[in-house]
Amino acid sequence: MKFRRALALILSALLLCSFLPACSESAENQDDPGTRTDAPNGSDASVPSPEIEAEDEDAKPEYYNMLPAEDFDGWKLTIANDGLSSEYFSGFCVDELTGDVFNDGLYNRRVAVQDKYNVVIEETNNGAANGIRQSVTSGSGDVGFGYVLTASCMGLISANYVLPITDLQTVDMSKPYWDKGAQQTLTFFDKMFFGYCDIGWDHYESMAVLFYNGFLLVNSGLSDSPYDLYMEGKWTLDRMYDMMNAVVQDADGDGKMTSGKDIFGWSGREFEYLPSLYSSNLRLVHYDETADTYVMDVTQDAVMAVGDKLNAIINDPNLSVPGRNDETRNMFKDGKCLFYSRLLGDFRNLRDKEDDYGIICYPSLEENTDGMVYVQQPYAILIPSDCPDTARIGTMLEALAAYTYDNVLDDYIQKTVIGKGARDQQSAELLEKFITIRAFDLCYAFNVFAPIDAYGLGVKGGNYASAQQRQSKVFAKSVAKSVEALKGKG
Repeated sequence: MKFRRALALILSALLLCSFLPACSESAENQDDPGTRTDAPNGSDASVPSPEIEAEDEDAKPEYYNMLPAEDFDGWKLTIANDGLSSEYFSGFCVDELTGDVFNDGLYNRRVAVQDKYNVVIEETNNGAANGIRQSVTSGSGDVGFGYVLTASCMGLISANYVLPITDLQTVDMSKPYWDKGAQQTLTFFDKMFFGYCDIGWDHYESMAVLFYNGFLLVNSGLSDSPYDLYMEGKWTLDRMYDMMNAVVQDADGDGKMTSGKDIFGWSGREFEYLPSLYSSNLRLVHYDETADTYVMDVTQDAVMAVGDKLNAIINDPNLSVPGRNDETRNMFKDGKCLFYSRLLGDFRNLRDKEDDYGIICYPSLEENTDGMVYVQQPYAILIPSDCPDTARIGTMLEALAAYTYDNVLDDYIQKTVIGKGARDQQSAELLEKFITIRAFDLCYAFNVFAPIDAYGLGVKGGNYASAQQRQSKVFAKSVAKSVEALKGKG
């Protein structure tokens, strides 16, 4: 398939960039500069190259078919999950064919893997974290893997309820169905506990993106689209700010800007001001080799510059309407704002929007920045520490992920998320790239939010130094126990 071959080439180009000095590096949930420094003790941002397909651009990937069949004698793979979301796709198993291409792809995945390995795959939705704890405490080995919200993972990891994914001898994380951004941003002391691969969909649905209104874009006389600017390396906060100001209009002429009546530049979630940091290759938290621990710093010049621009963009009531409610979504659906900030999974709530719209990542501070796309608190795959057969569970992860990559992912992007218009195809092209450069936040990984709180205070109040001083000791104390536990697992 053309999209798969394009994705493989993009992956190769991105991985090559990791060796060049100038290159860099989740369902809607509760709500570092430059080079990567958050993977100590030999773990770095470079990732082994995925296998590249044959030159025939019509050849379909065969990662799943290349996996040898095995007989696991009817073993039951139980996936522990939380309750399913009504708005975002957060499940693994579907029980029947419906004619929907995405649903049927997941049904066929389950049947194919069960047949190839003589297993039974089932999903429980009674709480993933508790499911893992109960399995390990009882020593039953009942849970094959759990699907756990990011902020709940470190407590399980530190308390020895979880095995590193990197300890599974049959897992090959160089394959393209294992998320490379997660390997870059969530590797601790050479260990990778957070599993992000093409089995679950929350690390897709939880990407923080901007939907933009194509009608307002054209009607306002803007010659450049966000897509054009991104492709030219010119998609910056300044350019977005200018576009927003070009669109803003007191439509009812009453001298004031009112949500639902007038046209705004931006609406939606601010995501704690994090997405444009990652698109600018910046971090609030990084690993300090001298201190041999993780430290926070919201007073970096570039970090403060991003914050100041976001404050002008998001917190000006004459320009934007921040919020995570239906009001902001309806503004976008009714053509009352140019940009709408939400998780990718919100596309399901926009299907009845009549105006042409596209998808773009958050802009960066400077031009020509090879940034990353922020994922807001996605669920992660965790392996219980009482796993009785690490080779077997690794084989299951590989099989499910490889089948999904080969047979389901393109349909998810092309037929489920994206439509058939010209701007839709631009969005599909970008989405194919964005999924290869995702970033996962350390504050959520450690479940310590002092850096995010400090940054929010700095953005709104302008005094980053004071916020840093108040929160840095809180962060150091909170993260110390996790770091000690992680070091002990080396």
